[in-house]
Amino acid sequence: MNSIYTTTITREAQRRGIGIEVIDPVTPVFVLKHKGKRIRCYNALTDQVGAVTFHMTQSKRLANIFLKSNGFPVPAQQSFSDLAAAKTFLKKYKTIVVKPCTQWGGRGVSVAVRTLKELFLAIEFAREYEEEIVLEEFVSGEDYRLIFVDYRYVAAIRRRAARVTGNGRDSIRKLILAQNRIERQQDPSHVIPLDSETSRNLTALGLKWGSVPKAGRAVQVRLTSNYHTGGSVDIVTREVKPVLVKLAARAAKKLGVPVIGIDFLVNEKTGKFWLIELSPDLAISPPEGDIVVRHFIDYLFPETRGQ
Repeated sequence: MNSIYTTTITREAQRRGIGIEVIDPVTPVFVLKHKGKRIRCYNALTDQVGAVTFHMTQSKRLANIFLKSNGFPVPAQQSFSDLAAAKTFLKKYKTIVVKPCTQWGGRGVSVAVRTLKELFLAIEFAREYEEEIVLEEFVSGEDYRLIFVDYRYVAAIRRRAARVTGNGRDSIRKLILAQNRIERQQDPSHVIPLDSETSRNLTALGLKWGSVPKAGRAVQVRLTSNYHTGGSVDIVTREVKPVLVKLAARAAKKLGVPVIGIDFLVNEKTGKFWLIELSPDLAISPPEGDIVVRHFIDYLFPETRGQ
């Protein structure tokens, strides 16, 4: 319950005189209550969303199937069943993404997989998190999350992959460790993993853990842009093109999830875009958290609006 993803909600609730009943502080699951109304929460997921709807939107496989069948632009995808089928998929699309089916925060995700060796390693990496794995066509672009509350567009963030800046003395490993120490003071989950995926990205750049970048040189050490793998986040609510907002609003309505994050990759040069993932239990957290949480509590307890 002491995580920023929970306290952003509970602080705003307490400020408005809304009671909090903790069911499990570790998960965390808690109840917001006010004047006889009780709403059970887990992050921004509430018991107002049905179990089947949550299962469908949390699963990257089911979400992709649903969105594609309803005409939304999504990357090609298939479930991992065996190596022969995976090799065929890689051969067809040349560059793919391998990821666990229901994980969040970039966990177990391998981006820009091009060779059979990388494919084998990516599958094993994903399996560290769960058995169900999806293979997806690699599409490149800027990473945007559009956030809706009560089916209304309230905020957007742009996420960029983790980078370190050289000083001419320290190795990439030391630069990452130093940056992680600073970030942990603000948010323990906002760190760059020293794992096989970071190593693979460094190798693709012709670098190693011990490489020493020149002073001022920025090195992108991850391909995933997730905040939980050390990526940076900027609020860009007013910069998002209306076509994306309109499409995302239609998706939220079609899915039947009133509070949701909808993720796009946007090729700024060609204008082409893909809806890549959904977050029906999105974490309301900095930097956009203060904006989103006001709308969230307004939605759940409209009688407290303005208090």
